[in-house]
Amino acid sequence: MEWVKLQTLYDSEEKALKIARIVATTESRLANQPRGPQYEVETTIEQVEDKWQVSWRKVFVGYKTGCGGCQSCQDKLPEQTNGNGKVIPFRKPSV
Repeated sequence: MEWVKLQTLYDSEEKALKIARIVATTESRLANQPRGPQYEVETTIEQVEDKWQVSWRKVFVGYKTGCGGCQSCQDKLPEQTNGNGKVIPFRKPSV
């Protein structure tokens, strides 16, 4: 994909780096699906005159397969019953 530039210019490099991290986190959460296409978000900052500008783009990395999280196969332990069972002792066979 092509680079997207934020219109806001930042006074310091530290502020631009902070915004770049926020953009990367937000865009990757919006772009990636639990089951389907997966993207990495790349960010860059560049100096424009005396200010800093943030740019970002999504890079396709593949598809995620497996459980989609529908929870139809919940991993629950069987319920324990108290006092409803009986332990039957087995004897060793006599030879």
